[in-house]
Amino acid sequence: MNAKIVAIVLGVLTLTIGMVMGDVIISVAATSGGASIGSFTGASALKDLVPLVYYAAIVVIGVGLMGVGLAGYASRGPLR
Repeated sequence: MNAKIVAIVLGVLTLTIGMVMGDVIISVAATSGGASIGSFTGASALKDLVPLVYYAAIVVIGVGLMGVGLAGYASRGPLR
């Protein structure tokens, strides 16, 4: 299969699966009792950043894969 098409499809799949599974993953991370980060002043603020970091990572990976595939169709980037 063409690597450009595979990169685009994997980007779409990453975004779709990541966004659908996001609520489950974040709720499990929030309720896990073994992952205590302490009781200092910013502990709750750090726990509030988990959803933001998760969704940002999913978007960067998904859009990055799609961008690499689309750049290949424009004869630029690593998939020329």
